[in-house]
Amino acid sequence: MNSEEDEFRRIEAEALRLWAAQTDNDDDTQVYAKPWVGLTDEEFDAAINSNITITDARLRDGVYGVALDIAALLKERNHD
Repeated sequence: MNSEEDEFRRIEAEALRLWAAQTDNDDDTQVYAKPWVGLTDEEFDAAINSNITITDARLRDGVYGVALDIAALLKERNHD
């Protein structure tokens, strides 16, 4: 072999070594997706009450309903 062939084989061996080192780290483990955990009724009440004071029961039910709708949309978006 001449020095050019030796250099080619050295470069090829080094490239194969680097490729093998990169692919050995791929163990095909799956990423654990944490399940969705929504708020409890008490947590919704605490969040609403800590920000505003609502004396009208119908208005309070409306705010609570909007909060539940937002939570449902977030759950749907984060489920996929």
